[in-house]
Amino acid sequence: MKKMMQAAVYYNNQDIRIEEHPIPDIGPGEVLIKTAACGLCGSESMEWYQIKHAPKIMGHEASGTIEAVGEGVTGFKEGDRVFVNHHIAFIFTNSTDKI
Repeated sequence: MKKMMQAAVYYNNQDIRIEEHPIPDIGPGEVLIKTAACGLCGSESMEWYQIKHAPKIMGHEASGTIEAVGEGVTGFKEGDRVFVNHHIAFIFTNSTDKI
């Protein structure tokens, strides 16, 4: 049986549900992050835009701990604390080495 995770799923601005979803599989060059906290950007509160994509798991400004590392990933390991920033091309690990 596939392992499950909880996710906040957007249906509309007045209907966000905590649901069980399968933990995604990762491929080469990818990491799996167990989310500790996640921000929402202003565009994610614009119902006229988001409603056409519902239901969906929102949030692209996450922080957490790496749970798994895909083939070919270097500079990251299980247990590293990371954040996701979609605007910056450089990533820093716990040791502040630029990747």
